[in-house]
Amino acid sequence: MDPLMLLFLLIAGLTGADSVSSVRWVTVQSGGSVTIPCLYEDRYKNHVKYWCRGEDGQSCTSIVRTDSPQKGDVSIRDDPEQQVFTVTMNNLKIEDNDTYWCRVEISGHSDDGEWVTLSVSDGSPGLSVDNQEVTGVEGDSVSVQCRYGDSNSDKMFCKIGGSCVLGNSGSLDGRPVEIGDDRVNKVFSVTMWGLERKDTGWYRCDAGYQQIPVHITVNETTTAITEVHTVSPKTTTTATTEQTIKASAAGFTTKMLIQTVSAHDEGGNNETER
Repeated sequence: MDPLMLLFLLIAGLTGADSVSSVRWVTVQSGGSVTIPCLYEDRYKNHVKYWCRGEDGQSCTSIVRTDSPQKGDVSIRDDPEQQVFTVTMNNLKIEDNDTYWCRVEISGHSDDGEWVTLSVSDGSPGLSVDNQEVTGVEGDSVSVQCRYGDSNSDKMFCKIGGSCVLGNSGSLDGRPVEIGDDRVNKVFSVTMWGLERKDTGWYRCDAGYQQIPVHITVNETTTAITEVHTVSPKTTTTATTEQTIKASAAGFTTKMLIQTVSAHDEGGNNETER
């Protein structure tokens, strides 16, 4: 394996242990958009989070904050339950190339955070996905198509803040993962099997030291229940009238049978029919 890739894996593993974690190098096509997830520890649930720009995290320029979540084409959203805040940047331009930071405000101390390098290009990005949001159903599988530019780079699929799968197969949190690389069309396909609800979260495609985050949502399996009611036939008969009620799927049919009784007069000559 490439020594630089080994170093990258080491950095990625160390990043997973940080109190704030995200992706590192993201490329986006000019005019496009991207959502960057920033995961944080439970102790930061009630803190203000912000997204800033600049080489130094301590002196970077704040763009959006969770207490002021929108500025132009940039917005921020915090999800304390999932312990992640996300930053969405729309209508990206070449001049947006820079280092950005996921930061957590800590009163009286140095703020905590992680850096992200964003590259905006006129051509196709070095690594991309058709959709950053992918949905699956528990017990089933989900697939992610990761499009890349460098066909010789190693391909990985990782859980942000967690482990990675490198090669043709492996597992993430006990979930089997398969990676298929189509070098002709320059896309590698990632399939994760046996989904559980807890697998909902942020992942990333890795290729050639570039990354793109993908959110996987695992929905609960729903079961449809159909109730069928039947009506039993009922028959009533009297001495002179027989009534039959028949039930069918289309409705009810009533059939009346009239019984004929013959009576003769005393002389036996006249017959009365009822």
